[in-house]
Amino acid sequence: MISLLVLALFALVLFVFLIGPTMLEKYDSAHRTTISCEMTAAYAGSASSRSLKGVGTSSNQVEYRSTDCGTLVMSGGLTTEAAEEKAAEIVRGGRYEVKIGAGSARLRGLFQGIGVAPNVFDVRAETDR
Repeated sequence: MISLLVLALFALVLFVFLIGPTMLEKYDSAHRTTISCEMTAAYAGSASSRSLKGVGTSSNQVEYRSTDCGTLVMSGGLTTEAAEEKAAEIVRGGRYEVKIGAGSARLRGLFQGIGVAPNVFDVRAETDR
């Protein structure tokens, strides 16, 4: 019984940390949705990753902070200048249409609870209706 429990725990950890994020990334790339967020700030910066072999990469990103959507991050394919421009476009208190993956949108509450920021594909100021 203990062996089965350990095996189940190992499978759960494997799924949550290796398989799950890859599946979510692929799903989000194919299924996007738009949410409305009131932005409080945006910061340009860089993020680093490191592999098990000690080799890492660095990429530019924009971190968006919102009262109603939490923290969101746009990364990948941004130059330093483009990240700074995107961050500078944000007006504190303004409402923005934020395009994120549909899977990440559904899991947004969970992500905020564990400190993971969903990936953003696009941010545009809302037009008056």
